[in-house]
Amino acid sequence: MDFLEKLVIPATTSHLYLLKVMLILSLLIFIPFLGMLIGGTAFSVIFNTYGRKIKSVLFVRFAKDIIDKLAINRFVGVGLGVVPLLSITFCYAQLLYQVNVICVSLLFMATLFMIISINFIYSYQNTFQIESLVGTLTSISGIYKHEIDVKIPEDIIDYEFDLMNANSNSGLYGLIMLLISGFFFTAGTTIALYSDRYQDFQNIAQIFLSGASYVNFLFLLIISVAVTGSAILFFFFSWQGGLFNMDKEYSNFVKKIAGNIAFTGAALLPIVIFMSFFVIPNVALSGSVFMWTGFSLVSVLMLCNFIYAVIKNSDLKYISAVFYFMILSVGFIVLINQSAFATASIKNLETISIKADELEKEKKSKTVNTSGVNGEEVYTRVCAACHKFDTKLVGPPYDQTVPTYNGDVKKLASYIMNPVKKNPDYPPMPAPPIKQKEAEAVAQYLIDKVSGKK
Repeated sequence: MDFLEKLVIPATTSHLYLLKVMLILSLLIFIPFLGMLIGGTAFSVIFNTYGRKIKSVLFVRFAKDIIDKLAINRFVGVGLGVVPLLSITFCYAQLLYQVNVICVSLLFMATLFMIISINFIYSYQNTFQIESLVGTLTSISGIYKHEIDVKIPEDIIDYEFDLMNANSNSGLYGLIMLLISGFFFTAGTTIALYSDRYQDFQNIAQIFLSGASYVNFLFLLIISVAVTGSAILFFFFSWQGGLFNMDKEYSNFVKKIAGNIAFTGAALLPIVIFMSFFVIPNVALSGSVFMWTGFSLVSVLMLCNFIYAVIKNSDLKYISAVFYFMILSVGFIVLINQSAFATASIKNLETISIKADELEKEKKSKTVNTSGVNGEEVYTRVCAACHKFDTKLVGPPYDQTVPTYNGDVKKLASYIMNPVKKNPDYPPMPAPPIKQKEAEAVAQYLIDKVSGKK
């Protein structure tokens, strides 16, 4: 995107290293939260719809608790969803500086869809809270019906009907927007690996022809299933003592379903890890990619063992281990992707470093050392008789002439020392009786004054 290109500049080697670190940290925050949000919203909508269809309070309660615990609140959604994704987009924009490929645009679109989905998802979450209040009011109106206008219960029923529609629609719309965001995110990060084929990815239509994008999107969905099941177990039974007021029936119900969700996702992870590995292009393969792939498989194997212990033996002491190994596995998966991207983009990063060094040299060539000389004093003593900043005097006003030098102090100082007649509306400027360092000091002062720095 054009405006993103204007925001980024070529980074030096040290800055490139910091960008890589920031990118990895942002991904480590974003992917687990995205997985929880996708899986939590999907399972909440499914259990909510099914529970209302069969009139099961247990399923509806589970749907409400899932979205409450995993989505948390709107501020967390912005902090762990939107902000890291914006950071990821910015990092890719920097690391793909002046590369003509659609990756950054896809990540920016993913951010927009993430913002839209968060609004729908937290509206869905709020409908459960409102429904609880409406239920309480309905109960009260039934008990004290003789004290209340008979129209109120009818109004409540109508509102409750609208609320259920809003509940169903906002959850579904939020999930759809989230899936679109996830697809654009995986497509953007996947295409970034194909540095030898960037010319093949110039518009959005072309991403739908990329098989690797679909494989990695499937990878994201499986991660979402595994993360969601692990997170439900962790937040319902371990985090801050778990949920309160869980009777034995509800506890067993949650443990069984969440355990099965977590184990299914974890058992499928090795398959999609291999699938994702085989679609990594040769230009992105390196020893570190193989290493992190091996670590991820070992971590997933440990994760499956802990989940099995929770399901088979009903041993809740392993729930924290399940969640931590899930996060560790996601961390290794992130490192696989970023190791591949680092290898694929190595030539472009070298070009960026060279460009940054050239800009730094150009910048230094335009700066001067004016220590010991007061530019404002020189201006008052030598220049103020003929020039003002915003008013025509003997010479033209500085707010018209100084901007033409684009901040180049040495160029302006050179003109001051050896003035040449440029504008026929003004008399020629005589060479002032000042030294080179004084000319540079007054030039720096004029540029800073006109640009508003002084």
